[in-house]
Amino acid sequence: MKVAVFCSSSDNIAENYRQMARSLGFLLAQKGHELIYGGTPCGLMGDVALSAAQQGGAITGIIPENWRESEWVNPCNTQNFFVKNLAERKQLMSQMADVFVVLPGGIGTLDEAFSLMAMHQIGETTKKVYFINTNGFFAGIKEQLNHCLQENCMTMNSVSAYEFVDDIKQLPL
Repeated sequence: MKVAVFCSSSDNIAENYRQMARSLGFLLAQKGHELIYGGTPCGLMGDVALSAAQQGGAITGIIPENWRESEWVNPCNTQNFFVKNLAERKQLMSQMADVFVVLPGGIGTLDEAFSLMAMHQIGETTKKVYFINTNGFFAGIKEQLNHCLQENCMTMNSVSAYEFVDDIKQLPL
């Protein structure tokens, strides 16, 4: 299975989130799944990739072209695809991956997750997005999505695009 992971590139993030990212990388490699991610060695992205690499896992980085000759390319990656921009990166990740896992992150992480959910809503994909809600990190997002549903701004079909789980052990991997 090819698993795309959306997560923070910040190095200034709580250790419990970093440990979760390392555990996910370990799990993916141990189960023989390929990691597809933003390709950088920073933050949670770097943690999940390094852990997968230490277990001999396959790691695919999808990286904007303007980062090709920079420290933003993780040497742990077993293969890299260089794309024109972030929109192309999201598109390629959506095509390559079978499932999507969202770890703590900021605007870029949420953009990637919500783009996939919107694609699901309009029938462009049936692939699911899993938010790992460690320590309630995504509680506000979950509450807002429930509010959108209650206010009829989205349908139950939209809800099938995503799921919130508290631990990586709950992922269908």
